[in-house]
Amino acid sequence: MLNLFQIFRATAERQPDHVAIVDCDRRENVTYRALVQEIDHFAAGLVRAGVRPGDCVGLHVPSGRGYIVATYALWQCGACVVPIPIELTPSEKQLVCAKIALDSIISTTLAMDIWQAWQRGAPLPLDQAELIPIDSTAVRPPGFSDINAAFIRFSSGTTGDAKGIVLSHETIFDRINAANSGMQLTSADRVVWLLSMSYHFAVSLVAYLTFGSSVILPKRSVNLGRAILKAAHQHSGTVIYGSPQQYDLMSRDTGSTMLDSVRIAVSTAMSLPRETAEAFYQRFHIPLSQVYGLIEVGLPCMNLRYARQSFDSVGQVLPDFELRLADSEHGDDLKEIHLRGRGVLDAYYEPWQTRDEIMPDGWFRTGDLGELDENGCLFIRGRSKEMINVGGMKVFPREVEAVLASHPAIKAAVVFAVDQMHSREAVRAHVVAQPDVKKLPSESELRQFCAKRLAHFKVPQRIQFVPQLARTASGKILRRTAESA
Repeated sequence: MLNLFQIFRATAERQPDHVAIVDCDRRENVTYRALVQEIDHFAAGLVRAGVRPGDCVGLHVPSGRGYIVATYALWQCGACVVPIPIELTPSEKQLVCAKIALDSIISTTLAMDIWQAWQRGAPLPLDQAELIPIDSTAVRPPGFSDINAAFIRFSSGTTGDAKGIVLSHETIFDRINAANSGMQLTSADRVVWLLSMSYHFAVSLVAYLTFGSSVILPKRSVNLGRAILKAAHQHSGTVIYGSPQQYDLMSRDTGSTMLDSVRIAVSTAMSLPRETAEAFYQRFHIPLSQVYGLIEVGLPCMNLRYARQSFDSVGQVLPDFELRLADSEHGDDLKEIHLRGRGVLDAYYEPWQTRDEIMPDGWFRTGDLGELDENGCLFIRGRSKEMINVGGMKVFPREVEAVLASHPAIKAAVVFAVDQMHSREAVRAHVVAQPDVKKLPSESELRQFCAKRLAHFKVPQRIQFVPQLARTASGKILRRTAESA
């Protein structure tokens, strides 16, 4: 059976002295040979602690070099990795334990009390963490053992219940090769990594290390924008992989550091605001390339050719995927995005559904609504579950949020529905002010601003300033929280 650690080891054997990780916190360059040695050492500790092939092991450690080592060590042991993001609340972390039949958890010592309800026996020491034996009440699905499982990850659950997505070693290998038809990663690339590894490891980091690139981990800093720029400049970064929030921080840096070596800056995790795209281009003369990433599918679309003129598109479908826009219940002008291709998920864990059951005709139904332009670029217009029905008229939150965010006093916005009498819905909005705004606009002024740019039924009835928007740990807006506020 294919194993992603063995794929990585083969890369390391081809280029043992090439830098795998630039660890800016420790001021160390870790070669591929040295990284394999760290992984071997950690894997030996896991075996001594009782980790066996077929185990499901929760991974609750911070993003960084240690996360990379632990993941590959678990794969070396034949275990399946179940990310438990540090960023989640205790109740969200416990939900993973309740849903997945875990055998153990690798955790920092600061979080021991979270797992007490499931812990069996004393924690066993590992490098900078401990292995906690778990007595799970969940039952492993009968079909799970038929899959060469590498990864089980719960989706963010922004509009509905979270699902455990099961990915095999073969599926992850297929999707990184599919993604690399666009990224074109080689050993000459040095990738500046900015995101949570719990959410983005299974395609991105696996691809970088499989194809021999160097991963630059910027120093943790209060001035994150400057720290990112310093790391990219000093280590000649060629690729940046981050979120709009991080690109916004870089754009706001007032220093003189440029990004002359960068060939592509990838924006993911949430939709890219026009203000951020324009500010980054004006500061660095590099267009931000949005990608369409789904944990169930991988990276089927990348905006590589039209990033400057169509910043809000996720680009063209990559060669290993097919896209169709199917009729939806929302009218002829709104189509649902369906995808098929290499690297689509193997199963949903809870409740258990196989790939064939999820996609009986071979197409994965994303729930997203979109359209194509004359260049074949895909534009995401919203999710079918997010649509607001205002007296029979359709409103998609993303469109209204983009208008609100274009106001000079507004940093971010979330738009949601509230129920009214006679089964009608009304549009509401929460907004966050820019930090340097001296006088906030009134609700009436904001509604007038929207009325000049939107049809009357799309203008929010109420617009309320809030300190911050509720988001998932991966940065996506939580609409359900706003609706219940």
